[in-house]
Amino acid sequence: MREQTSSMTNVALTEEQRELIERMGVFYEQHGVPPMEGRIMSLLVVCDEPELTFDQIRELLGISKSTTSSALNMLQLTQRVIYKTKPGDRKRYFTSNIAQWQEGFAENFQKFFGVIKIMKEALNQRTTITTEFNKQMAEFIEFIEYLSIEFPKLYMDWLNRNTNNKNN
Repeated sequence: MREQTSSMTNVALTEEQRELIERMGVFYEQHGVPPMEGRIMSLLVVCDEPELTFDQIRELLGISKSTTSSALNMLQLTQRVIYKTKPGDRKRYFTSNIAQWQEGFAENFQKFFGVIKIMKEALNQRTTITTEFNKQMAEFIEFIEYLSIEFPKLYMDWLNRNTNNKNN
């Protein structure tokens, strides 16, 4: 289990952590996240340090300053990563914005459910010649409508269960 340590600090990654960061990065990439943004997001959740400086991120991932800067700017813009400062220290300490997961989750589902109206309009515009495709499209719309009703119920059930578990 070889560790790679940043020369600037005592932050280290094991070989297993490095492999996990790479696998997570590939997963994010397959879901539309640019490669370096995915690797940085992965690093920030896998690394034992909850906050990393620009140079630590750059060194641990072995990437250039410009690549690090571009990726961090985009991650901040999309609110996947935030930074903190410390009194008397000019450095920025970057961290995953995982604490805000509920807001992002709900927002993404609202966007997803917003497709229902547009899909209904598209279905109404379609010719009756493509009956099988129209049937599949109607089924998709029906499923999304079902999810839009059931998802808030599931979320509230989870919140209640989570609250009850904390109170016990």
